Amino acid sequence: MVVSDVAAVVAPALTEGDPPDIQVITGLEALDYADVAARVSAVFARQVDYADIPAVEARSMMLDDGVLPWQAEGVLEFFEWVSCGGCDTVTDTVRTTAGEDARTLEHWLKEQRGAFIGRWPGGFALRF
Repeated sequence: MVVSDVAAVVAPALTEGDPPDIQVITGLEALDYADVAARVSAVFARQVDYADIPAVEARSMMLDDGVLPWQAEGVLEFFEWVSCGGCDTVTDTVRTTAGEDARTLEHWLKEQRGAFIGRWPGGFALRF
């Protein structure tokens, strides 16, 4: 699912009469972190691996990089939620609302390719 898919679902809810009940908007498939790394590898033709870093180490790395403690805890909580199946749901909300399937991760990666391989404003190169 990409931002334009979310917009295709949200726009009618904001502009047409009574808003619908809460909707869960997902992509076409549930991906775990290793799946995402494999898709990034395929699109960019470079090996990207997912490393399952223990929470204690991840927290330390984030704090060393200047992330505030409450933010680090939120990131760790989110990662735990995803790791425990929090993103395993797949819905057809985009199709039923917008009339077309949600876009794939590969579609979004290709669409955003310049942001991943280019330079950010200010001239510094991305590190990955």
